[in-house]
Amino acid sequence: MIDNGAGGQATERSSSLWKRLQLASGQWLASSAAGRLLCALHLELTIALVLPTVVAAALGSWQVGQLDWLPLGFAVATTLFSALAFQLLTAYQDFQQSLSADARPATDTPGSMFDLQKSGVVPPVWLLNTGAFFYTLSVLCGLWLALFAGWPILFFGTLALLFQFSAVISPARLAYRGSGLGEACTFLAFGLLPLVSTFFAQTQVLSWLPVLGGLPISLLLLLVVLSQQLSTLRRDWLIGKRTLAVLLGAPRSIDFNVLVTMLAYASVLAVTTLARLPLWYLGGLATLPLAMGVFSEIDRNLSSPWDAEQLCSAAFKALFWTTLLSLAALAISRPG
Repeated sequence: MIDNGAGGQATERSSSLWKRLQLASGQWLASSAAGRLLCALHLELTIALVLPTVVAAALGSWQVGQLDWLPLGFAVATTLFSALAFQLLTAYQDFQQSLSADARPATDTPGSMFDLQKSGVVPPVWLLNTGAFFYTLSVLCGLWLALFAGWPILFFGTLALLFQFSAVISPARLAYRGSGLGEACTFLAFGLLPLVSTFFAQTQVLSWLPVLGGLPISLLLLLVVLSQQLSTLRRDWLIGKRTLAVLLGAPRSIDFNVLVTMLAYASVLAVTTLARLPLWYLGGLATLPLAMGVFSEIDRNLSSPWDAEQLCSAAFKALFWTTLLSLAALAISRPG
């Protein structure tokens, strides 16, 4: 029975319909390969990889006094599709690494992309093809951005793609060779190069301002990546993937994360002066207790999976809220 209440209130039938839609969507996510893969994607990591692009656009807007929404849209879409593709390609290569002769039997969190491939729910080739599709979308958005903003976008975008491919694709596969090469590729591809290209798309100027102004956000992004590696440390060790977490071990990796955190917040102080950013930019320091407090709450040996989850959550929250505070500082200030 339909009961239309006064003031346009929801009816019993519409409420029931909404519940059925929610149930149906939940069943689809649980039963279909595409739905399970969607759930397995690290949403927090995807957002984190996009945030330096957003900050670069804000710095460009602050510099010229206005925000050009069309280049911003294409820049965010380029990075977003690239971030999704990079995750899928990394997951595919991780599973292929686990099949090598030198790898030992390994498991991952139930429902992860590694687990979905190992259990046969998602064929690895489907993962590879979906990643290629997202990379195609990323390249198309990048080409449209270059059409509006100029050829330097192509240069920096191509460099970013090369760093991403070098991290996981043969013959380089730097993420599997150790020495921090894979982490450096991710930092450059998503942390630094998008700063320069997105700032140029807004201002038509190549400058050190986005590199300096976006450095705290890029370092916090690196912290998110390093924290994610700690959550898969044992699996990576078993399959022979030589991440920094595997090379250093849990206690020293946590010490390195502390160092990166301190550098990120020290850079907030430094770049506010060097880049002559508004004093409101120092508001990013407010998230320091959020980023540092977690290190006193966990076991340095990560004896519980919850410890790694806490690290990942705290790193993402620090990045997210620092980004929001930085955007707010730029929005309420004027250059000079």
